[in-house]
Amino acid sequence: MIKEIDKFIKNRPEVIAAYGYGSGIFKQAGYNNKDKPQIDLIFVVDDLKKWHKANFKLNRKDYSFIGKVFFKYAKVSTLKGTTGITYVSNIEEDGNIFKYGTIEEKDLINNMNTWQSFYMPGRFQKTIYPIKENNELKDAIKKNRENALLISTYLQEKKEVTRKDILVTLCGLSYLGDTRMGIAENPNKVSNIVEGSFDEFNSIYDFNTNYIEVNEDRLIIDRKKLKKELKQLPKDLLEYIFDTLDGDDEITKKRILDYFRNLNHNESKKQTIKGIGTNGIVRSIRYASKKLAKRFKK
Repeated sequence: MIKEIDKFIKNRPEVIAAYGYGSGIFKQAGYNNKDKPQIDLIFVVDDLKKWHKANFKLNRKDYSFIGKVFFKYAKVSTLKGTTGITYVSNIEEDGNIFKYGTIEEKDLINNMNTWQSFYMPGRFQKTIYPIKENNELKDAIKKNRENALLISTYLQEKKEVTRKDILVTLCGLSYLGDTRMGIAENPNKVSNIVEGSFDEFNSIYDFNTNYIEVNEDRLIIDRKKLKKELKQLPKDLLEYIFDTLDGDDEITKKRILDYFRNLNHNESKKQTIKGIGTNGIVRSIRYASKKLAKRFKK
């Protein structure tokens, strides 16, 4: 599969970084050997508009008719939207179906550092396959994951938990309020991701922090140390919860969950609408139909 992905990327303009993710790259619980899921990729580029302009010349088949018009005439701010990333899906090449999103490096790093948008930070907190990347992106991804572990640990109700408890909370952050959950997405998606990639998650996250004591399969949370760490959270979330930090933890937790629900709801809704512009109506319906079919099949 990696050879096909490398070939797909080489057939397109140069990118700063490239990542693979999803069930086409990593195993997820609930899939059988007959399933051949779409291969999901993220391309990090210097200039979104210039990259797609160059790709028009090389791979016009990547775009629907509406997509060609949208990419040609839409303003950069419209292409980026609130999330910074623009997707093109249902691309058939060498017997595989590909979907790729393009995002400018500065936007991706800013979103991971601030959580102003959680669409991409949430994606990079899960398992990703780095095909090509640089040190600046590595550092931003590492810090983003440290913050995800911190906030997911804080949201636990018990003092003693398991790795799976924290990982399910962590993975679920980016689906809170998502308009697609309960409609097109598999309702067991979060648990399937964690179960299918449990070993990969454990290689990504070091649970032996200054606020977690690892005792074999149990994790013991030090609430005092954990609460001190909260002031290091990304700027936009910290501003949202700051006036509750010295008060009741339950109020702070509720505020945190409200932050993610509101942000994810707005971004997923706008991203879905933007997808019709980048992919056209036919491709969008085809993509949604596959999601629905996969959900009901499970």
